[in-house]
Amino acid sequence: PGGAKKCAEGGAFLRGKGAFGPRGPRGSGGYTHFVSKGDNVLNFECNPANPADCKGRFVTTGLTEGNLAGRYAPTVVAGRKARFGLGQEASTDIITSNLQFDVADETTLSLITGYVSLTQTFAYDFFDGRGGPSITTPRPAVVGNPRGGFTILNDGLHQQFTQEVKLDGSLGNGLVDYVTGFYYIDERNKTDFADLFGGALLADRILRNSTSAYAGYVQADVNLSEQIKLTAGVRYTDETKTIRFNDNRTVRGTNAAGLATCGTNPAAVPTSLCLENSNLFVAANGTTVLTNQPIPTKLSAKLWTPRFAANFKPNDDLLFFASATRGFKSGGWNARATAPSQALPFDPEKVWSYEAGIKSDLFDRRLRANITLFQLDVSDLQILAGLLNTTTGALTFITRNFADYRNRGVEAEFQFLPIDGLNIYTNFGYQDDKYLVPGNAPATDIYGIQSVAAQLASCRGALAAGKVPGGPNTPATQPSITACAAGIVTAQGTIATPVRTPKWSISMGASYEAQLGGGYTLVPSVNGSFHSRQEVAIANLSLYNAPISGVNQPASGPFPANPFGNGDFITGSQSEAVWLVNAGIALNAPDKAWSLSLDCTNCLNESYVQSALSNYSYLNRPMEWTVRAKYRF
Repeated sequence: PGGAKKCAEGGAFLRGKGAFGPRGPRGSGGYTHFVSKGDNVLNFECNPANPADCKGRFVTTGLTEGNLAGRYAPTVVAGRKARFGLGQEASTDIITSNLQFDVADETTLSLITGYVSLTQTFAYDFFDGRGGPSITTPRPAVVGNPRGGFTILNDGLHQQFTQEVKLDGSLGNGLVDYVTGFYYIDERNKTDFADLFGGALLADRILRNSTSAYAGYVQADVNLSEQIKLTAGVRYTDETKTIRFNDNRTVRGTNAAGLATCGTNPAAVPTSLCLENSNLFVAANGTTVLTNQPIPTKLSAKLWTPRFAANFKPNDDLLFFASATRGFKSGGWNARATAPSQALPFDPEKVWSYEAGIKSDLFDRRLRANITLFQLDVSDLQILAGLLNTTTGALTFITRNFADYRNRGVEAEFQFLPIDGLNIYTNFGYQDDKYLVPGNAPATDIYGIQSVAAQLASCRGALAAGKVPGGPNTPATQPSITACAAGIVTAQGTIATPVRTPKWSISMGASYEAQLGGGYTLVPSVNGSFHSRQEVAIANLSLYNAPISGVNQPASGPFPANPFGNGDFITGSQSEAVWLVNAGIALNAPDKAWSLSLDCTNCLNESYVQSALSNYSYLNRPMEWTVRAKYRF
């Protein structure tokens, strides 16, 4: 949390490599620098200001590009992010080295070092300069707020150092191949960020977080024969994370509930709403939280992660394999919280991954066919949900260990080389996944957060009482309708379908390398991909164009939209099946000393819902053309 590192595509780069000699100590090193500017701004196929105009992509936010002094005035935003305009920029430096020493026959010692420094700045408007869609207002009027509808400003510096010492070799005249080593990582992040809703400041703070981890590992491949290999290994990780908040706000204001917000200047003594480490606790409420519960600022994890595998190779063209591997994803905090009590910790996510299959090269290696069966069993799955605060209307990003998870399926890969130069491939995938919700969990945790089972029961009770999800919780009695369409509980009172995991996926393509003479080649290519219908928002919430009545409807009458799938889709999580087609052509010089290429991405200009936040659907990128020139030094 607070240190997500996304290497953007494209951008300028400079790279150098050096070798240290073929004998004795040897190795390689590299330096890479790249800069990227780009974003996926919330946009629409039809103009929100003129819905009949559906030729192109449209953005109606009033937040513009470019740095500008006083851009968010009269709202006071601290630091240089107060000037940021719409968009993002990232600059990354990467230094790597790999030194190898032959310490004995068939034994190599490797020293692998890496350093990454990333600076990332962005200003994103998640609400297109207006309010968010709801069953009351499914199509918010265009406002064009120059400060954005719901805007996040971010100015981050992220640095990471890694060192690995690895020893690999063979024993017993090739009976055992082994690798063992030690790995260290030190990561430090400083993120200065602010949240604005309708131009009002929700939070402005600096987050400093760090990760320090040590790991030792050993793995052995036992070659029982030329056909049979057994593998066993284990890794031990000891990880520590820390977090520190400092609030930037200097002017005390009043929130929607009329309570004093944070102010840190001498005339406004810091309040309990300041995002400072001293305020990181959940206050007792007399019911679900009996005493003040402190939020830890240091988390530690110590885990063993083994791996087992078996390979059987009856001949040079066939390989049967099976494996079982345990892994984990680190825990952390809800670092983008806008209030101290929301900066809750979450636990590490643990996974057992099982695979079995066959790899084959047939017909004199003209056909390659690989088939893999897999199953993932995840405990304490980390799920990031964007939850709408029904009091303020703002979006809150919350990560919790909502449930366990299981995914099983099959992948098939086929590559065909019918003639020299022609490469044809087809890949198929099927998966069946679901959340697994423990039924015996306590109704609430120590921070007063409902378990999914308790939330599900509350949601079903509210639906039975005639309340409509997305509307106000009136009459204000339990069970609360806010339990529906939140986290992994749907508006229908069921457990949600996991996001972006379509049942079926297909990819296929072909390329042909035509010899032009003199070592020059011309390579045309085309490929397509398909995925079946899927959900892209955690709670699977979408809005549909049919009115609905409920006991919590406004005095003016039924809600104009519903969350139950009645009528045409308006916006939200639903993502239909789609085919995407890409194509390109490349001219290569002899030995690929240089190349020129022209590529088309999404050539048919198909659109589909790629993700969703607070009922807004984010579309995939439209058709794009790219020209590339490469020269090898």
